[in-house]
Amino acid sequence: MIELIKKFTSGYEYAIFVGTDSDVKDGEVIYATVLVVYRLGNGATYFYTVYKDGNRKDLYTRIFKEAEMSLEMAKFVEEILKLGKPVVHLDIGYEGLTKELVSSVIGYVKGMGYPYQVKPNSFAATKIAHKHTK
Repeated sequence: MIELIKKFTSGYEYAIFVGTDSDVKDGEVIYATVLVVYRLGNGATYFYTVYKDGNRKDLYTRIFKEAEMSLEMAKFVEEILKLGKPVVHLDIGYEGLTKELVSSVIGYVKGMGYPYQVKPNSFAATKIAHKHTK
């Protein structure tokens, strides 16, 4: 993976984003976590992983699990791939069902030392990871 990323970013400025989304399907929770490599002004590529949990979870638990999985990927990007601190995209926003969780989840991510973005700017989670949970 690191060789593909280095080849893709060679000669370009780039940014790294990570995000996770989840969905309940047939009684199990499907989580998808993505690592997005964006060549500034010149396209992007991404890698993803899918994890299935057989136990149906409430929204609160799922949102915090999404944040945890994104932070694990962020740590991997920073410490193993040595690509710097990625921006963590969170599948939460100031409107809708997750509005009561925003301050807690943001505090969790900030406490771990990572920059973050929420809806409508958290495309890694809300668009890219989302399509792999369906």
